[in-house]
Amino acid sequence: MSISDQPQPSRPIDQVLGKGSRRLFLILGLAIAELLLVMVAYQLLANVHCKFTGADLACTTVRSLAGRLLALLTVLSLYLVLVRSAYTALAAFVGRASQRPSAVILNLVGLLIALVPLALFGPSGINAWISPTLILVCLGGGIAGLGGLLALMPLRDWVVWLRGCGLPLILALLVALVMPDITRMMEPIWNIEALTSVTFLLVTWVLENSGATVWSDPALHLIRVDGFLVEIGEPCSGVEGFALVTTFMGLYALLMGRDLRQTRYWLFLFPAALLLSWGFNVARIAILILIGAWIAPEHAVNGFHSYAGWLMFTCLALLILAIAHRSRWLQSNPARVAAATADLPPLRADMLIASIVPFVVMMLSGVLVSAIWAEPADGYPLRTAMMAAALLLFWPALRALAYRPRPMDITAGAAIAAVWIVMATPDISRGNITEHRDTLWIATRLLGTIILVPIIEELFFRGYLLRRMAGQGQVLRAVIALVVSSLLFGLMHDRFALGMAAGAIFGALYLRGGGLPAAILAHMVANALIAYVAFATGNWTLI
Repeated sequence: MSISDQPQPSRPIDQVLGKGSRRLFLILGLAIAELLLVMVAYQLLANVHCKFTGADLACTTVRSLAGRLLALLTVLSLYLVLVRSAYTALAAFVGRASQRPSAVILNLVGLLIALVPLALFGPSGINAWISPTLILVCLGGGIAGLGGLLALMPLRDWVVWLRGCGLPLILALLVALVMPDITRMMEPIWNIEALTSVTFLLVTWVLENSGATVWSDPALHLIRVDGFLVEIGEPCSGVEGFALVTTFMGLYALLMGRDLRQTRYWLFLFPAALLLSWGFNVARIAILILIGAWIAPEHAVNGFHSYAGWLMFTCLALLILAIAHRSRWLQSNPARVAAATADLPPLRADMLIASIVPFVVMMLSGVLVSAIWAEPADGYPLRTAMMAAALLLFWPALRALAYRPRPMDITAGAAIAAVWIVMATPDISRGNITEHRDTLWIATRLLGTIILVPIIEELFFRGYLLRRMAGQGQVLRAVIALVVSSLLFGLMHDRFALGMAAGAIFGALYLRGGGLPAAILAHMVANALIAYVAFATGNWTLI
């Protein structure tokens, strides 16, 4: 008998807080995953160029919403971590609220509406149909956001909670929403010609030491590497990073209040953060130029350039948070801060959290390889490493999945593989194209396809979405949940119809008593057989 099975005194408050905490983490993870999915779809797959759409202002405004939403989620998460009373109150509200599968469905419907333009106009037609695309993206995003809020608790409870938090949180959220505008307004403060010149010299030095053949014009701040020419202008000097760091650290200092040694914080950590931000900016520009010169100019300009800055700022913000929140030298009352966070729920052993985070990492890895490599498949070893790390992080939760293989699960996986391979028969005739793939790439591709991807996708689509939407003992809800989760699963694959059918079979195995392990095994069998044919024929497009 485990500890959890032994009779224990009832602790309803702890149970409510634990339930609320898990739901908070899950909905937050789902929001991040959906945001990354939309960003990948319209930034990398559709390759939208606002300047060539005829609706530059509207397109740019809608595109900025991604950064604003990320800033909003970051500030809200930061506030909940720092202000323990607000986190406890929110967890209590969420824990007491009844579960609303209809809100989750509303969220997913909104996501589908946001992705409808890709199906209607195709990735290559988005630029020509930008106006209806922007309308559908905004409409779908609004519906998805409303569904996410309602999945946690009713809107009236949100109003009560916000009133209880008071003015500081409301101001912080407003600042997060306008953070891109604040950074632009603050640029004149940092707009020093010498800063741009020094940035130019450092970027040139980094490129020359990378082995590239570099031509530069210091007077015009021009750099060319193998025909790819860029100008290091004022926006590239690092002023935006300075403004973001200043805003972020100001918010942190405001939220921490008397718990932070403000003098030490501003005299030591702030200058170090600005210097590190500048270094990140130099590295970002150098990598951008190398991508444009050696891989693909369109990825350098429209992919990596758009999101690398925000990714690096996010890493820097997390580093600042870790140092400021854990350094006793910077805290005025370290014992009280430690006591306030001592009862945070464990994450690595939480199966619900483990169902979300690896999927977010998988989506993020897709963004990275699509931005860095002209052919995203070339970056699969990096994706494999990131996915494996995410699963290892939650190994304490995953090792609890006990299961005995059933013949029907293996048969179902084999049937899916057979249909998938037969439907792709014309493509196999293209012959063996394995020669340019090295052993590392093949090994990581097989590992990711056969082991990692089935676990991650089943954790998210069946272990989280289907389970939460299906409920217990309600046939109609289970059918709706199976259709919606399979539809979303199909969108993850090039062959939508086959992907949706496979998702429906995996979901049926899950619902028919096999649970999550049955769906994972069937998925692994299907992918293993498809991967074998792909390896034998050299036609890696099968997977």
